[in-house]
Amino acid sequence: MAARTSRRPHAISKSMRLRRRPEFLAVQAHGRKVHGTAFLALVATGSTSQPTGRIGLTVTKRIGNAVTRNRIKRRTRDWLRRHGWAPAGKDVVLIAKEAAATLPTPALHADLRRLLERIASC
Repeated sequence: MAARTSRRPHAISKSMRLRRRPEFLAVQAHGRKVHGTAFLALVATGSTSQPTGRIGLTVTKRIGNAVTRNRIKRRTRDWLRRHGWAPAGKDVVLIAKEAAATLPTPALHADLRRLLERIASC
């Protein structure tokens, strides 16, 4: 059987995400805070063997109902998929603020761009 290739060139693989609670807690315990308008980013040093860093996304119930929370996650993942991911050697937890629910898409994207620039310089 032939090797299977991804049909989606911008797919997010498991190795590009923080997936388990202990991974999130480690970043939260040892990470630096980087504030944006719509997100708080917690940045910690991760594995340098990966070509990209890892990102975890958190949207709490305080932000809104399930539809609102999922919309924020979907818009954020889409922008990250198209425009950039965490720099290599960084583990990042993005925590949505209440402003993420009400910001228009261009403003949300501009905030994510600024955050990633600041994360890269940490």
